[in-house]
Amino acid sequence: MHLWYASDNTTFKQYGWRYGDDEWDYQEEWNDLNGHAGVGCYSWGEGTVTYAMFVDLKNTVNFYWKDTNSNMTATDDHPINEWTNCKLAFIPTHHPATLTHNPFTASVSIPNVNPATSLGYTNYFYAQMASNEIMGYNISWNAENTSIVSRDTFTIGGDPGLPGTHLSVTALPNQSGGDDINVFYQTVGDDVTEYTRDLEVGQWSKVNILIPDM
Repeated sequence: MHLWYASDNTTFKQYGWRYGDDEWDYQEEWNDLNGHAGVGCYSWGEGTVTYAMFVDLKNTVNFYWKDTNSNMTATDDHPINEWTNCKLAFIPTHHPATLTHNPFTASVSIPNVNPATSLGYTNYFYAQMASNEIMGYNISWNAENTSIVSRDTFTIGGDPGLPGTHLSVTALPNQSGGDDINVFYQTVGDDVTEYTRDLEVGQWSKVNILIPDM
């Protein structure tokens, strides 16, 4: 298990814990990142590759992967036990995650996010944009061949979020036998609003969740 926290405006520290350990172990430091933004991760897929997502100092989300399979032989394209920036496997078109530099050296990235965005992943990857809209991205996770599936990018069909809103996402079974995706964020400041849509496609519905007085 990995834990990251911002130790200052541009630095994240990484700690690790394994089942049976008595304490967290310091592992490494990540520099030149936006310490006011959230951290995203994905580690529960098949295989031995785990992923982390950070916002850089230009308010762009970048994706990183690490393969922990020590039985494999490391190569230049596929190092082992080393965080590696996801490079573009293709040039996206008609997609908000556009290229700003050479496609042969560009990273898989999402530019123009809110500098205090939360990041979340369940089925889709979510971030708050500079416009304060919440957007979802279908990520094809594949280590050095990771890519964004441009045709599956969408904007949550509801109100923009409060700038820097907390963001929570999940997927739940629905009464039709399929699954819904659920996105929770704040639009006013004393609210929690839930937006729900079928996992594959469909219209968004909105529910205001009552927050009881404590």
